[in-house]
Amino acid sequence: MRKTLVLSIDSGCWEYLDPLLAAGRMPNVARLLDRGARGILESTMPPITPVAFSSFITGVNPGKHGVFDWSLHHGDGTRGMVNAAALRAVPFWTYLNHKGIRVGLFNVPLTYPPRPLDGFVVPGIPVPHTARRLTYPPEVLNQLEDRFGPYRVDVDRGLLNEGIDAYLQAWIKYEAVQTEAALMLMEMYAVDLLVLNYASLDRVNHFAPEMESIEQVLSNIDAQIGRFLERYPDANYILMSDHGSRRVRTAFLLGPWLVQHGYAAYGEYSLDIPPYEVNFALARYLRGRGMQGTEERFVRGVLRLLLRMAPAPLRRRFWESAYRSVPGALAYRFTERLDWARTKVFATSNSGPLLINTGMGNGRGAVSPGEYERVRESLIRDLLAVRDPQGRPVFSRVYRREEIYHGPALASGPDVIADHYESDCDVVVDNKPGQFCFLDRLGRFGDHTRRGILVVSGPDFVQRPPVNPAHASILDLPATLLHLYGVPVPQEWDGQVLRGLLAPPLAERGVVRVKTAALDGGTGEKGYSADEEAQVMEHLRDLGYL
Repeated sequence: MRKTLVLSIDSGCWEYLDPLLAAGRMPNVARLLDRGARGILESTMPPITPVAFSSFITGVNPGKHGVFDWSLHHGDGTRGMVNAAALRAVPFWTYLNHKGIRVGLFNVPLTYPPRPLDGFVVPGIPVPHTARRLTYPPEVLNQLEDRFGPYRVDVDRGLLNEGIDAYLQAWIKYEAVQTEAALMLMEMYAVDLLVLNYASLDRVNHFAPEMESIEQVLSNIDAQIGRFLERYPDANYILMSDHGSRRVRTAFLLGPWLVQHGYAAYGEYSLDIPPYEVNFALARYLRGRGMQGTEERFVRGVLRLLLRMAPAPLRRRFWESAYRSVPGALAYRFTERLDWARTKVFATSNSGPLLINTGMGNGRGAVSPGEYERVRESLIRDLLAVRDPQGRPVFSRVYRREEIYHGPALASGPDVIADHYESDCDVVVDNKPGQFCFLDRLGRFGDHTRRGILVVSGPDFVQRPPVNPAHASILDLPATLLHLYGVPVPQEWDGQVLRGLLAPPLAERGVVRVKTAALDGGTGEKGYSADEEAQVMEHLRDLGYL
């Protein structure tokens, strides 16, 4: 059976790759293009990792798989963080396994906690840093660490305190290890299909002020692709990205905007801040005062200890001083600072979904069922009217959930989804209310777009098709993979087989659609302990996603 390698460049976009290809700095991607086809891979709305990868994993839209953001909102008004247990639909590799096709997953988001499969799983974010039940089979972790040393998911963002170059070099080394580890596991577990995600471009795009750093990580990813081509020259290759990238110039503060326009109201601050929130607030405070690296981490540790021992009045004085010095220091969880009785609309991440408060807190929402549509239409109208300091729209489109999603999980989704992914603005929710809705970039220099990359190459794909570039949806990839292996495509899937990119005889083979038996999908449950959920929330907030 011919091997297929799906290599994902998280945040990959042709706007970044094409100049490097023209300069000869991505020879291995050029090699794939010489014997294949390229195109735009349309991402989800919003074009963020949990939503896009959940759609890729399951072949269905968020209205069916139930993941709309980094967080989940449960029926009792509580909030949790997403992971593999949140998916309400069956991963595509389950269907492949049922036909005897072995699958390896390496650094694929939303695969923790790992579920049994015929092959192996080394999950991608979000993963709590203390997790020991990290891989499937469990012995994979020992196999990795015996060969490569301690393994962790993602690179420590704290390295940015030592400068972007330290962060960049850590990613370059990390992804070289990932490549060698994936090659080792492919042989050990004799997999037919590998799915591997390289995350460095996404992280560096967010935090690097200059394009030079982005070019370096892309050149390194190209070198990693070359390692696979060297080992498996006759395999099929799919090069993809979950979304694209763009550079940003301004931060739009959604929290203050909601307050100023009467959609939200803030309650009193509480001193009962969870330990991970204290750590985050102190880091913001100290970095805002110019501390970096080892000095910042040492002072932060001392302050954490002192604050734990200090009486409440002293703690309050410290936090008030912190806010006066660095307004972002108290940017801890947005929803914990809301007065629910007076809040009509809220957001819990920087990704664009907004929720109308029809029942938070003790079950009493600020918006009655009869007011729901009026509030939603008013919110859409007001968001579309927002202009950046140059007079350009911040939001190109604002969607009602039923306009872009469908399926049994629709009611769990956000009420409104605001698309800022064509603007120069980075949307930020977590911020102390204030008079300003626009600031200079808050330490983030890049964000996402819906325009990802697609390259198909190898014996089973067409070479330089007449329609080039192609245009496809991320939902089309799992259907195409099943068709590639002769496995019927579930009727309920939303994607199509990309027959125009397949070589004969696969291109002529009819697509078999079947109504699938009830397989074991996720439960929509948390999948984390309370401590693990806190770790994941801290990590995602540190990356600027919450």
